[in-house]
Amino acid sequence: MHLNNSFIKKTKKGRVVKVVKERYLRDDIWSGSPLDPDCDPASHKLSAAAPHYLLIDTNVALHQLDFLEHAAVTDVIVCTTVLEEVQHKNASAYQRLRAACAAPAKRFYVFANEHHKDTHVEAREGESPNDRNDRALRVATRWYGERIPQDKIPVILLTNDVANRAAAVADGLRAMGVMTYCRTLRQDAKELQDLVAAAAEDEAEDAKAAAAAAAGGGSEAAAADGDAGGSGRAAKRKKLYSEHLPYSDLMAGIKSGRFHQGALRVSRFNPFEGWVASESVGEDILINGRLDMNRAIDGDVVAVELLPESQWRAPSAKLPGGGGGAAAAGTAADRKAAGKGEGEADGEVEEEEGVDEVAEIFQVAPGEHFNDSAGAGRRPTGRVVGVIKRNWRTRGYCGSLKPQRVRGGGAANVLFVPVERRYPMIRIQTRQADTLMDKRIVVVIDGWEADSAYPRGHYVRTLGVIGDKDTETEVILIENDINTNPFTPAVHACVPPLPWAVGPSELSDPRRTDLRHLCVASVDPPGCKDIDDALHVRTLPNGNYELGVHIADVTHFLKPATAMDLEAAQRATTVYLVQRRIDMLPKPLTEDICSLRCDVERLAFSVLWEVDSDAHILATSFTKSVIRSRASLTYAEAQSRIDDPAMNDELTVSLRTMNKLAKILRARRAAAGALQLASPEVKFTIDTETHDPLDVGMYQVRETNQMVEEMMLLANVAVAEKILRHFASCSLLRRHQTPPPRQFEPILKAAAAAGFSIDVSSSSALAASLDGATRPDDPYFNKLVRIMTTRCMTQAQYFGSGDVAPSEYHHYGLASALYTHFTSPIRRYADVVVHRLLWAAIGLEPLPDSARDKEALHACSDNLNKRHRNAQMAGRASVELHTLIFFKNRTVVADARVTKVKANGLVVFVPKYGIEGPVYLTARDKNNAATASTSAAGGASGAGASRPAGQSGQQQFLLDEEAQTVTSADGSVRFALFDKCAVRICVEEGEAHRRSLVLSLVDRGELPESERMG
Repeated sequence: MHLNNSFIKKTKKGRVVKVVKERYLRDDIWSGSPLDPDCDPASHKLSAAAPHYLLIDTNVALHQLDFLEHAAVTDVIVCTTVLEEVQHKNASAYQRLRAACAAPAKRFYVFANEHHKDTHVEAREGESPNDRNDRALRVATRWYGERIPQDKIPVILLTNDVANRAAAVADGLRAMGVMTYCRTLRQDAKELQDLVAAAAEDEAEDAKAAAAAAAGGGSEAAAADGDAGGSGRAAKRKKLYSEHLPYSDLMAGIKSGRFHQGALRVSRFNPFEGWVASESVGEDILINGRLDMNRAIDGDVVAVELLPESQWRAPSAKLPGGGGGAAAAGTAADRKAAGKGEGEADGEVEEEEGVDEVAEIFQVAPGEHFNDSAGAGRRPTGRVVGVIKRNWRTRGYCGSLKPQRVRGGGAANVLFVPVERRYPMIRIQTRQADTLMDKRIVVVIDGWEADSAYPRGHYVRTLGVIGDKDTETEVILIENDINTNPFTPAVHACVPPLPWAVGPSELSDPRRTDLRHLCVASVDPPGCKDIDDALHVRTLPNGNYELGVHIADVTHFLKPATAMDLEAAQRATTVYLVQRRIDMLPKPLTEDICSLRCDVERLAFSVLWEVDSDAHILATSFTKSVIRSRASLTYAEAQSRIDDPAMNDELTVSLRTMNKLAKILRARRAAAGALQLASPEVKFTIDTETHDPLDVGMYQVRETNQMVEEMMLLANVAVAEKILRHFASCSLLRRHQTPPPRQFEPILKAAAAAGFSIDVSSSSALAASLDGATRPDDPYFNKLVRIMTTRCMTQAQYFGSGDVAPSEYHHYGLASALYTHFTSPIRRYADVVVHRLLWAAIGLEPLPDSARDKEALHACSDNLNKRHRNAQMAGRASVELHTLIFFKNRTVVADARVTKVKANGLVVFVPKYGIEGPVYLTARDKNNAATASTSAAGGASGAGASRPAGQSGQQQFLLDEEAQTVTSADGSVRFALFDKCAVRICVEEGEAHRRSLVLSLVDRGELPESERMG
């Protein structure tokens, strides 16, 4: 039978088109069950011994994936009605559902009901698409019931839709909700109940069912049929937040200028302070406190209404948490709302909630007020009136349960505390509360109603014991969305078998140049196995130099649109943790076949220059090549060769020449305005057996680091110019936008307070200012200023050349008109894209049509930027974790510098260990007064810190934001930006198992002279 379905759709370009789909109905589509006598044995996928089959609806497929993915859930029928609807609504959910269908052990059978003549249904007049789809699933359930003896294996329609369940029962079918199924039919796997995502309407239904059962003695199954495990208190709840406006009202308000759209960014250090970037306002809008965030979380796209200017606020002048209580967070309105009903709204967590418990819900301390100064520093301030797009993670949030009393027996409502402070606590229901108290777990958010202080969610899985290094590393990877799945067989099939060697076909390829005679070497960090780049320099007969940068020819093996290419494009980058590397490509490629190791022939993509003695470029060429590296050196080994006058072999002489040319290139870039910035990079010495850190210190940058950097920059600029000449609209480039003036405010204020000036009118002016920012008595001062300036920069971004105007291609930090990434294709997919562009630009292979697709390049750029940022954050988090491990069983005193002053403390940087953290000047006494213990040496010890002998006076502190100082009320103690101080470093465990480095001020006299940096 042949049917035509037609509908109207709007394309991405805004055109309205009519789409006609032909559908052929067949009678040779099988049920997949061995109990169906008509089913082709080749199609048997469902078990003949299953206790029942589940046929799921779309909402279950969309919202109950954690339940469906559990190993205990098998023998599930997935109709094409469901698959098509899920694919249309949520690509991520569709991929997860497809993966479950493909897993042999799950026995998920895809039934093509829309193509079967007995199960296809046409929409009735006036019937909504949703109702038609529900009816189609009921028809499919009946069809299965007619083919499979129901006394042997019943077929259950699994749906949380009350109306659909009622209609199924009226048709004589068996139907139930997910929670009912777990409670009544899966007593063998009680942990399934924790995985059920509860919807708001389900909670209300559950409350009604529970009330009916209590009043009329209804059955347990009937009382549970709301499928949410709700508390039955829905009618008693009071609104804590404003209701979100309808989407149509939000769009109308944005169009009229009343509302402003943007993504909410919540501070990592103060979860009660958020910002929404707004082009319409021209600057970021401050969102002050949980109530004004109005149930939006970090990353949500929101509509914001500006408050009257009289209600604008300045950012918090206090350090959050620690001394002074949960400090600087939450508004008076937050506390007022908390006190007017949250005890009733979420009383199931603890019935005996008092004022302190209510305050804890909003994470504020009693009596502590937010900075509501009406003076200088006020910023446009607003409130969230609606959420345009939720950014809740489908992968979930890592954290632990908040320690609390749990009633014995049955399910308990508990609070989950995310490890990332930007996110609110989440209310979940679990039967495993006791066993989960010392575990890191993953929780997903299901919803957040206006009458609940917290979002509600459900448990997904356990990662391990809190504090275990492997567990905490897994947390880092999940939090930063790092793909750690093993490469599939299809990906491995793309890799040549080992051992691999350059063969006759590569050596005889006329498009490839034989450069094996050159003295090529690589210079990398110690232990580097995935060697992307190698270098050479030689003197030409005319007295000039030939410089060469040779990059691993990854694209010789990584072909477009293959399984390995698609996987690499999705991963986008290799992720480097302190003790682990998560590869973008399989290890046989990264560590062997492509790696430019010494003493083996390898394929490369080479950039060659002829330069004079002043490093002026006279000619540039590009070629695929074959090289044989003479040495794989570390930065220290290369530096030792350069510095040793007794070494004058060919390799060492070439390193000296290259270093000389690199210094000239570096000076020329600096003169053009390139910035020499700094970051607090640290290096760990790792125990080879336990993989625990034995030592930690600032990473040492040598001349050889800068030499390699200059060669890489030279190659990247040359390649950018080449590919753009040939592909003006589809080149992948990298730009660094000029920071807006407001972004420089922190360093400008710091400079003014410290008595020197910073000119940010151009990158050249800034570079000159940074060179002049020195203090004779402090050799570390200039580096600290450069670190602080780095934090004012915008993030460099990949982009397609057709997406922005040529005037916006500029790379501010490098002072370069054009830039791209070419030099690391083993570890960055951006470089893979650029290699293909360069290959086509030099005329050796045509550029595929897919590479000219601007929309595809834009999507690729977005993913590259996201994955690059995630990898950076994961790397930093790994450093933080190993720093905690290093200091766990030791307490040290170290030299430090003040990098920020706040009303209740300081932020200090410890150069020796590359760590930065808060030091609280204020503690809380029994009268909630802000106090501090001070020392005659000009230090102050925070709560719990050791006080210098003989000092017990209590002080209040005053902040001078203009002068960037904080001074005790009696003037005896004063701290200013860049001041030297000494801190004691140790590790403490805080609330909800949050371990943190605790820095407390001590008398600088406790610091040995050899440990003082100036």
